[in-house]
Order: sequence, then structure tokens, then C-alpha cells
Amino acid sequence: MSEKNLSGCNCGNLKSEEVKVEKANVSCGCSTKPEGVEIKKTKENWYLPYMDKKTKGIEVEERKSPVAVFYCAGASNVGQSTMLASVRAANNIGYDKASLLCLASISAGLTNITNGAKNAKGIVAIDGCPMSCAKTTLIKAGFEMDKHIIVSKDLEISKNFDLNQGADLDKISKAVEKAVLEVYEK
Repeated sequence: MSEKNLSGCNCGNLKSEEVKVEKANVSCGCSTKPEGVEIKKTKENWYLPYMDKKTKGIEVEERKSPVAVFYCAGASNVGQSTMLASVRAANNIGYDKASLLCLASISAGLTNITNGAKNAKGIVAIDGCPMSCAKTTLIKAGFEMDKHIIVSKDLEISKNFDLNQGADLDKISKAVEKAVLEVYEK
């Protein structure tokens, strides 16, 4: 009896080394159905490398821009949760719709991030508390937001200073997804 390869098939047509190279296509081509093996295609976070190349004058294949998502990862439970929930939201809806951009790079005036924000389909800012660091940073840099969420106010999640507490990540993630999709689809 042959040893199962990583596609879950016993036919032997697909070697383990080939699976590592062919991440998106693990079918061996035989008619045997793989036995319960599920391999997810990794979502590509393509927008920043794409904007970096454009900024440097390197030719790129034009693509539809996603919505830029900026979050304040402040020193509180709701601040840290904005970061974790924004990553979760981008993974759920895909990087073709949501691109996580670095808020500090906007303050620093870094060209590829600034161009990424300028060329985005829209901008969503996520703040943990009413201090609205993400919103204020973007406004000072001359950007307007299409959507702004204040987690402690809009989602009624109490702020505290326990940095190890992920406050209601599902609730925040769903709010970020909804905001991004509303901007993307308009």
C-alpha cells in the first residue's frame, strides 16, 4: 500500500515536494477523491508591495484598489483590539477589498503608504476610544474618511488598560467588515 501524499490521495502521482510548490493547486490529477484534506489558499496582501513598485516607477499590472483601513493600536484593551479585529476583518473579506495600512507611516510622510491611501477606493478609520488618534492623524495629513468607528462609543465596549484583554474581537471585526464593504461597494 502506498503512503498518502499531502493531497490526501493514495495514487502516488503527486509528491510531497510538489505540494509545497503548488500551494493553490494540490490536485494530483487522478480520479481519486482526497480523504478529508483541506488546503486553504493564502490570501495575498498585495496592495503595499504593489504601491511600493508604483512609487518607485516599476511597471505593474493595474489592479482595482481596495479600501484603506487605518487603526489606532492604542495602549488600552479597545486600542489593541482595533488592530486584532482589523486583521481578522481583512482576512475574512480579503485583501482585494481591505488593505491594512500603517498609521505611523502617514505621520512620517512615507510615500508608498501615502500613495496607497490616496489611491485607495476609500478610507476606513478604526479608533478604540474618543481620542480618535487614527482620525486625527489622517485629517492632519489631509485625508478624509469614508467611515470612522470609535469602538468604545459606537460598539459600547468599555475601555480599560489591560493590554492582554482582546475586547469583543468578533463584534469589532464584524463592524470593520461592514464599514469596509459599504465603502467598497459604493
